[in-house]
Amino acid sequence: EVRRLFSAHPFFVMRLSAILIATAGATLAHEDECCWCDPNTPKAARTIVGSDSQIYKLVFSDEFDDSNRNFANGHDTKWTALDIGDTSNKGAAFYLPEQAEVLEDKDFGVTSLRILTEAKNHTGDSPTGEKGIFMPYRSAMLQSWNKFCFTGGILEFRARLPRGGGYWPALWAFGNLGRAVYQNSNTGLWPWSYDECDPDLQLPPTDPPQRISACDDHDFTSEGLLPFQGRGATELDVLEGAVTNQGFGSYGVGSVQLSPGIPSYFRPPMFGFPTESGPGSWYSGLTFGPKGKPNNGWYGPPWGSECLTGCPDALSGGIVEIDNFDTKYWTYRMEWKVGPKGHIAWYYDGEFVWSMAGSSFGEYKICSEKPGSPTECMRTPKRQVPNEPMSLVINTAIGTWNGGASAIDNLHWPASFWVDYVRLWQHEVNIGCSPPDFPTKEYIEKNAGLYGEPVAPLGTDTCKEMYPQSAYDHADAIMERAKHVREMRQTNPHFAKAAKLAEAHRAEAEAGHEAAEKAAEAAATGGAPPVAAVVTNAPLDATVLATMGRSTPTIDFQPRSVPRTHTVARTSSEPVSEQPFESKMSLLVGAFAAAAVFAAALVYQRKRRRSYDVFQEPLASPYRGLQ
Repeated sequence: EVRRLFSAHPFFVMRLSAILIATAGATLAHEDECCWCDPNTPKAARTIVGSDSQIYKLVFSDEFDDSNRNFANGHDTKWTALDIGDTSNKGAAFYLPEQAEVLEDKDFGVTSLRILTEAKNHTGDSPTGEKGIFMPYRSAMLQSWNKFCFTGGILEFRARLPRGGGYWPALWAFGNLGRAVYQNSNTGLWPWSYDECDPDLQLPPTDPPQRISACDDHDFTSEGLLPFQGRGATELDVLEGAVTNQGFGSYGVGSVQLSPGIPSYFRPPMFGFPTESGPGSWYSGLTFGPKGKPNNGWYGPPWGSECLTGCPDALSGGIVEIDNFDTKYWTYRMEWKVGPKGHIAWYYDGEFVWSMAGSSFGEYKICSEKPGSPTECMRTPKRQVPNEPMSLVINTAIGTWNGGASAIDNLHWPASFWVDYVRLWQHEVNIGCSPPDFPTKEYIEKNAGLYGEPVAPLGTDTCKEMYPQSAYDHADAIMERAKHVREMRQTNPHFAKAAKLAEAHRAEAEAGHEAAEKAAEAAATGGAPPVAAVVTNAPLDATVLATMGRSTPTIDFQPRSVPRTHTVARTSSEPVSEQPFESKMSLLVGAFAAAAVFAAALVYQRKRRRSYDVFQEPLASPYRGLQ
């Protein structure tokens, strides 16, 4: 009824929208009414100025001042401490709630969250449901998954890192449509940021397709998804750090994981650095501060790798040769602005480290010509600045990533990762785990078996979701776009091909879901191990490094969290056989008809175009070439 009333009375819509926005602004203006904000956050930290000179207001904070906190599932409104073995990326730690507690860091007089990593073994369940998983070490991971989520803003942690080879402390954000370390929930979603239906898109033989594709006419009632919208579980790492046994020569990096990845032509050689242009030039639109360093040799798994769960691009920048990550508290800040004109930027202790512009996510294409041979091209279509609702993650993983097999040398046990606070500011409030334009609630409920134990309480049990008017406008535009796409599929062979591709994607995704659920059931009842448990990709270990001639410790930027998911967009022109005149005329007539349909669609879309506060541009068609 409300939707019908809105359609019938546009003026009423505008008036109500203005009232809602004004109300949201008034709510944020009263500091005490910030539901997710810790009352102990200093008033001076309630607002900050972003790099765009705009004022950002606090929408979430946790000062970790209460020593009575219990982070086990069902006890805390903001966080859930996992009780699971970390089988991703050859992890060696079992995450337990009791390894996370709030207490005083006596050397610094600061009450903080402490994640304690110990050389004590534990046996329990894996994220895929396998029983009897043995891990030699204990640590902790806190997640705000399905509790607190946000889209865009300035996120800051203040923390002190643990010292010692093999520790992998991290502060990060992860798309709520997946769940960190739960491999079954992430395969085909992590770390996709892609909303096009491209019938020319081809996948390497070992790569799973994008599970939720813009080629699919999703039904919200049965799937919980919007039609023809590509989705993913993107990852933004505010900090991944490593402190050496000696303390000096340590590093901290911020990173983005991204699928589909760019062609190999643009990839620098493994353990090399990007060139200024041409081969190995890596991504464009990357900017580094005075102390910021680009990827130190790790760009994702090498081309030709057997990546059963995918091979995405890993983009990172950081500071190296630091000697006090573990002897003082640093602030780690990430500024994330969504939309085609957005960007992601990292600041450590107030100094700019590096940034990635919205233009970096555009199309990458390289073509080659040989005499007597057809032109061959490799192309990665346009991706998006991550725009999925993100949850927060704090953890210390442990393994042999930093320095090879000798990294875990028992020189620094136990290890403590201290987090003084977490704060988030936004210019336009957009908090909640299931926005109208990127819903997750219904999809998670319909695929609950992929996500492990449900969390309690849910975020909606604690605070109201707050989404900007632009999110509702964007959702409406997606539904309107779907009408045009359905019309196109009926009138144009190009889109008919895409429809068949969508059917193939859907069948493959459904088969994967069914296999994952059956494997989880078998594991839970003592049957065979789940398939996902044996396809997890891992960082390069010492043996692989040795075969590549690398003997010195490696700064490995591969995320610790989840299996890789990647696609390569490749197109190659094949020799075209001569066609009869009638066939050519038929194609010509079809081309004119398609052009007429395109023109009509463009005229109609332009009449309905609206500008959005967040996305800043009219909604493009998911089909390459439509708009």
